[in-house]
Amino acid sequence: MNVRKIIILLSVILLCLLPYAVHADSGIDQEDRELWRELNKTSDTILQYVKEQRYEEAKQLLNHFSKQFLTVRSSDFNLSMNDLRVIVSTYESAEQASTSMSMSHEDRVRAVSSFRLLVDVYDSSEHHLWKNTKESLESPLTGMAEAFENEDWTTYQKQLNRFLKGYEVVRPAWQAALEPHVYQRFDSQVVYAERHRHEPLAASNLLSTLSVMLSDLDMIYGDVDESTSDPSLIWVILTIGGAIVFALTYAGWKKYEGQREERKVRRRE
Repeated sequence: MNVRKIIILLSVILLCLLPYAVHADSGIDQEDRELWRELNKTSDTILQYVKEQRYEEAKQLLNHFSKQFLTVRSSDFNLSMNDLRVIVSTYESAEQASTSMSMSHEDRVRAVSSFRLLVDVYDSSEHHLWKNTKESLESPLTGMAEAFENEDWTTYQKQLNRFLKGYEVVRPAWQAALEPHVYQRFDSQVVYAERHRHEPLAASNLLSTLSVMLSDLDMIYGDVDESTSDPSLIWVILTIGGAIVFALTYAGWKKYEGQREERKVRRRE
């Protein structure tokens, strides 16, 4: 078999193996995927009920969600104790939102929206809902930075309140979706800004912190193809790629040897 045929064969093998490499480590069978998809749909209906102020129906559906969720085995979805803690805590907040008489409608919607975004993280969709929330964080953060520079503290406080409300909605989903060090870094910056909310000038580097937070948002919401960092995919690419490089190197060496032999023959003549 000549070198060109070898390269073509290896390329075909690479293309055939890529889909399997992308899904090789998921460890979740189709039945489990469908179960979580149903949970995701249920959470969406709950949110719609709350938005329409159909709180009693939302409460009943939350009870149904709880029964569905009890059939989930954490090992099947690689759920850690922290994942379970965040899910339970966010569920309880949503449940309270459906029953509390003192909570405003806006607060109810935010609490259930947070629950909705979190549940969606565990569904195997291409684009998770939390990735649509950048504007709700970026806009008030930018407003905070501008107000700080202008020393307009009334506007600064309003923008900070807007940011904190938006962050509380997306925070559980971030805890589940982001790498721990990425989430913890941003969360510590939020804590720092909130700690100095009444005396922002006392924090010497608050403006630079806001700038870093805006940069972090670009990174967190960046359109990065997760499959490019999948270990099994990288292994396949390196393995097949290495074979192709070897084939090309071998072809070059054979060509070099052939040319050297030709030169030897010419010298003898």
